[in-house]
Amino acid sequence: MELTKEKSMEIFNLSMCNALGWIQGYGIEVKFDKDHYNKAKRELKSPCYEDVLQQILEDGNPIFFVDGEGEETYKILLKDIHEKVCETNNTNLLNIINENDDVIDADCVLQTVIFGEVIFG
Repeated sequence: MELTKEKSMEIFNLSMCNALGWIQGYGIEVKFDKDHYNKAKRELKSPCYEDVLQQILEDGNPIFFVDGEGEETYKILLKDIHEKVCETNNTNLLNIINENDDVIDADCVLQTVIFGEVIFG
């Protein structure tokens, strides 16, 4: 499915809001440079955690997803969001676009961006 950069970022942000806690159940942690986080937080008027993560990406900095069990680290940049969100299963994307989504749809987006495919569940 083709998505604009803005729509890809909107879907990724929504997916972070809905499923960051969920992916922690897989042993995945979000990591970032604390200076990048503090700078991004200052740039936003009323930031929530996921908005700060988005701002880190928009500032050109990476966020990392660390697999504590597999001991692998996945570096995510803004370009990855723009390129990989659209690779998510169309059913999951359409559920999100049509506001008929759940944590599974959001989880599939995050896994596709992080791993390039859905590997859990």
